[in-house]
Amino acid sequence: MKEKGSVLFMIKQAVKYVPSFCLFTVAEGVVWGCIHSFTSTLFIKALFDRIESGVPYSEILLLVLAMAVFLISAYIFHEWYWQFIEPKARQELHKKMQEQLYKKAASIDLACYDRPDFYNDFVWAINEADSRTIAICEDIGKIINRLITSAVIIGVLFTIDLWIVAAVLFSVVFSVVLQRLITKIYFKRDNELKPFQRRAEYISRVHYLADYAKEIRMSEAEDLLLKNFDTAVGSNISITKSYGNKLFFLNLTRTTFTAVMFDAVITILLLYKMMIEKSVTLGGFAATFSAMWKLFWTLNNLMDYFAKFKEHKLYANKFRVFLNYEPTVCDKEGCTELTAPFKTLELKNVSFAYPEAEKNIINGINMTVKAGQKIALVGYNGAGKSTLVKLLLRLYDVSGGDIFINGKSIKDYTLCSYRNKFGTVFQDFQLYAADIAENVLTDEYSEEDQSRVLEALKNSGFEERLSSLKEGIHTPLTKEFDQSGINLSGGEAQKVAISRVFAKDCEIVILDEPSSALDPMTEYELNNTLMTALDKTVIIISHRLSTTRMADVIYMLENGEIIEQGSHDELMQTGGKYAEMFLKQAEKYNF
Repeated sequence: MKEKGSVLFMIKQAVKYVPSFCLFTVAEGVVWGCIHSFTSTLFIKALFDRIESGVPYSEILLLVLAMAVFLISAYIFHEWYWQFIEPKARQELHKKMQEQLYKKAASIDLACYDRPDFYNDFVWAINEADSRTIAICEDIGKIINRLITSAVIIGVLFTIDLWIVAAVLFSVVFSVVLQRLITKIYFKRDNELKPFQRRAEYISRVHYLADYAKEIRMSEAEDLLLKNFDTAVGSNISITKSYGNKLFFLNLTRTTFTAVMFDAVITILLLYKMMIEKSVTLGGFAATFSAMWKLFWTLNNLMDYFAKFKEHKLYANKFRVFLNYEPTVCDKEGCTELTAPFKTLELKNVSFAYPEAEKNIINGINMTVKAGQKIALVGYNGAGKSTLVKLLLRLYDVSGGDIFINGKSIKDYTLCSYRNKFGTVFQDFQLYAADIAENVLTDEYSEEDQSRVLEALKNSGFEERLSSLKEGIHTPLTKEFDQSGINLSGGEAQKVAISRVFAKDCEIVILDEPSSALDPMTEYELNNTLMTALDKTVIIISHRLSTTRMADVIYMLENGEIIEQGSHDELMQTGGKYAEMFLKQAEKYNF
């Protein structure tokens, strides 16, 4: 998507969610434009002209009082804007835009997480979209401010002397051109510095993250890290030095020219106009002397804000691309709700390849799961078991073939109604910074859920640990937001995750390596409970075979293909890859 219109897109977001803020931002720009121009030029010129012409003191006092009233009113508005309008708008926009982004994030294809460029834009959008929108609106207000200030000052200077205006504008243009050149050089230098700065920042991060604390203390990594840090900083110093001469000369030229032009040339010109030609009044001299520096700063600053919008465009485009992304795994036109009870789940010649992958991960899979069956998918790491789960849950769409539920393609049903048929425990499950009950339900808790939560925790084997907790199922997990929270061991966390399938009202349970963090005996007991206590269809994925004897059908996968299928006894009699794998593992267990 082109960058054109992206800033306008962000402005529309602000107008949509916080319209009053947009109006007050423009008003703030107008007010400050008036303050800057009136105080630096109009007021000074009017004051000195009146003093020079000998008007009564009362008239001068009235002018000063009028300016004071104007300034007090303007500052009241300014403080009201920054203490009430801006903070409220920032929070409201944050809420609205983040909700919009969270909903979008929950709908994008899982494949997007496999694309670093899209994922980086996604992270940026979540972290910065609303603050960038606020910045765009406020920068528009500042541009209005600078435009009004510049217009008023130039208008006043034109009434004083045309050559003074020309000299000031020439100085500004010369300074802006040099500044643009200097900025480009800084940009080029900073791009060269970035890789080494990132390496230095990484080493800094490693030293303050608790994840690395034990490793650093128990190894020689510290010496390696310090050596890499020295190398990175040394490279930064070298690059900085290489640009030093050019930046020194350009910055010195810009500052020297500006100082000489304003402090000497324009001052001499003004004195000549006032003392020799007598074409400039004392008020004109004072106003010009004050205004020329204000104009110089304002026009330079105005150019900076216009240049800043190039950056705004880049970031606004990231937000726009993310928000306008159309997922491919979605409800197609005419799809219906899946309300009928589950009967069969069929995979017919299913193949799959990850985006931009050179070969398929899944090749020609055919299998049928019937209601009430206990199915085991087994195989060594990389066999394609977890990928197959993602296809069954329609987290990805198949590349070839199709998946049918109750004889109809799963694409004919809404995603939500189809996925509601499943309860899942993933190998890389996550617990949330919430209490135990909310983690079990993955939803809000009410008192009527108590028995369901307790029963689910009992079935998952967490009951004994739960009994030791004072707050029971209301105990917060993690210390992220509550010092009274607890951090569970890997096995305990896995039991809480597994309890979710006992608590959920679903018809099919998929367990992807559900007990990998448990000891062998606990694993066997838990898997036995999962296979027998759950009055549901169960699909269990594992490369550890302590449970497979209980399955009705076992599918052995290798290189994305089903190479063997049957019951435990049938596969053992066959003496193939499954039997070989089982016998190797059986040496470690007493079944």
